[in-house]
Amino acid sequence: MILNMNDQMTALEIVRRANAPDPFKIIELMGLTNEMLLDIPMKETNNGVVNVTLQRSVKAAGSHRIYNKGFGTVATQTQVVHDRIAMLGAYSKADADMIDQSGNKQAALMSEATGIIKGMGMTQAETLVYGDPNKPDEFAGLMSRCNKIGRFVIDAGGTGNDLTSIYLIAVGPDLFHLIYPKGASGCGVEREDMGRVHEKDPEDEKREYPVYKNYFTAKYGIAVRAPEALWRICNVPKNISGDDLIDLIIDTRHRMPTGAATYVMYSNIEPIIKLDKAARDKGNVVYTKEDPWGRPITHVRDLRCRRMDVILSTEAQVV
Repeated sequence: MILNMNDQMTALEIVRRANAPDPFKIIELMGLTNEMLLDIPMKETNNGVVNVTLQRSVKAAGSHRIYNKGFGTVATQTQVVHDRIAMLGAYSKADADMIDQSGNKQAALMSEATGIIKGMGMTQAETLVYGDPNKPDEFAGLMSRCNKIGRFVIDAGGTGNDLTSIYLIAVGPDLFHLIYPKGASGCGVEREDMGRVHEKDPEDEKREYPVYKNYFTAKYGIAVRAPEALWRICNVPKNISGDDLIDLIIDTRHRMPTGAATYVMYSNIEPIIKLDKAARDKGNVVYTKEDPWGRPITHVRDLRCRRMDVILSTEAQVV
């Protein structure tokens, strides 16, 4: 298997190469409920816990000249975007006597923590999609960045309050990537082993019992370096046909930046089912193959179709 540069820069691949077993296992488990971790490269912020991006809305174009004549002056239009980090954390507490009697302490501790870490992945996915920049503990998610019909937001024609969205992303370090705090180890993912401690009985605070306590944390955010790297197909109705859905996706894909090594689509299960069914009849456009990690997924041309159940089917119409 040959990984492209974007796949080599995902958090999972970075911590694997750094031989960081705790962050690797945590990110791997979080990826079960947040498939964005499988595709989106992760980079350090360039300003502590904030990433400063200079987005170019109008790119400079060169000019020609003839002998004895000069070149004209060119300029670009830019805007500075500040993307901040969110801090996600959870404690895992397992009865110490139960763990000691399990026969495999480390395996038992990880088993107890697995559900908590998967839940963290779900919370992370929700924030990546629906993060509210007006909340101090969150950042601008995909929806808030694409919140009205326009150049990068395509109207699928649905009305009412039972609609969903599909996000198409051109992934790359100069296009769209995830961020973690500058200087943080493990791509911002850590486990703190707090050892054997005594906790109060939740049903009777006068009683205590021994537990093994661990603290898990993930510090992360989004950086959109090129506005054209992020597209949203909104107002997708439940009764949309597979053919119409494919047409919308293909039309949007052709308008995305060229040159990205990875193109990904994120939606909830309903569009994925329609695309999987279409793959039976349209193998030349919609087909199934393995992703770089050996997992079979549906593709629409070169788009990896990822499932994110946090994307709602009860969204209101975007205008």
